[in-house]
Amino acid sequence: MKRLLFLILTGLLALLFLVTMWRDTDREWTHYQRRFLKTLARDERRGVTGGIKQIIVADLHRVDRCTTCHLAIDKPQLALGEEPFMAHPGKFLDWHPPEKFGCTVCHGGQGLATEVAAAHGDVPDWEEPLLRGPLVQASCRQCHGNLSAIAEYAPQLVKGRELFKAKGCYGCHTVKDFGQTISQDLTEVGSKSYQLIEADFEMMKPPHDRIHWFMQKLRNPRTLNPGVRPEQLPPGEEEVFPTAMPNFGLAEDDIQALTVYLLSLTASNLPVSYVIPGVPEPEPVYASQVEKGQAVFRKFGCTACHGLNGVGGRRNWNAGLGEEVPSLMYAKAYYGNHVDDLKELIRHGRQPVPRANASRPNPALYMPAWKDRISEEELDALVAYLFSLADRLPTSPTPIEPAKTAN
Repeated sequence: MKRLLFLILTGLLALLFLVTMWRDTDREWTHYQRRFLKTLARDERRGVTGGIKQIIVADLHRVDRCTTCHLAIDKPQLALGEEPFMAHPGKFLDWHPPEKFGCTVCHGGQGLATEVAAAHGDVPDWEEPLLRGPLVQASCRQCHGNLSAIAEYAPQLVKGRELFKAKGCYGCHTVKDFGQTISQDLTEVGSKSYQLIEADFEMMKPPHDRIHWFMQKLRNPRTLNPGVRPEQLPPGEEEVFPTAMPNFGLAEDDIQALTVYLLSLTASNLPVSYVIPGVPEPEPVYASQVEKGQAVFRKFGCTACHGLNGVGGRRNWNAGLGEEVPSLMYAKAYYGNHVDDLKELIRHGRQPVPRANASRPNPALYMPAWKDRISEEELDALVAYLFSLADRLPTSPTPIEPAKTAN
């Protein structure tokens, strides 16, 4: 009886072994390889072999198996007009040899995986999904310190950086010790875990990844942070205001460019031999003090709260003056004879902002202190620009109170 049981179990083990071997010949990647090999003539098959292929890049601690399916990536003479059988565009592989860079350091995804969804990072809990299309330009910033030098190859990355400045993002966010601390530090937002960037996927439809979270946040910030009224909270809990981030009304192309830039803000962990250091850009020359002050206004992100050209109108929940960040158009009317007071306000800020309703929480936006960031020369130019805004007023209505001209 024991011998019979032993023979049965041995037979079952052998059967399981054969089934496993058969299944191993029917993997997803084997279908792609067979399909590609069928398109090749006999003489074209030289040097094209089957099996799992991998690139080991010891310097980057990466193992990439992407070429298991992308068999023609470095063989343009064999490429077909469809993925995954296309050659890599341009001369990027000449500049970035696969044996030195691999694939995922630029393109993202999961290098060790051999199934399409997993390899592209389109699976739960993988935080580096494939950077499709123009999004791959985000990777260029890991090595290239001067973006202007690669503008031809990474136009969306360069555009995103300029939009980040133009929309005043530095007024609330810090990037590498520049900017303010009203909101989250974005220095490594492109590589931080979802928990650290406070990515709440509850308010958005799948796919739930960093890329689509950035896009949704830029498209309409309030959809991800709508706020919570007191009646919706347990007794004793404080009201939560909606996000103070403005809806900039961005076009889809601008959203994509800003997403590329945000994805490029990653922790720098590449070996020095991979990095091309940036060279400081020359200081611009301005035709007037007012023109320089306008550049300072843009540089420090004042636009984000005070609006384009200081016209105001940004929503600031429970702040005085109609729950809005006030206009700066009347700065000259109140500080024309008290320039030092205006400079002190800019240097030291005002926090918290006076509340419209004392029983509700403090407004999220406030006037931050710039004393450690702005030079006296820049401060003089900024004041000149703020005073020049009065010349743009078509009429002279009753201005706002001086104590609330900036928050």
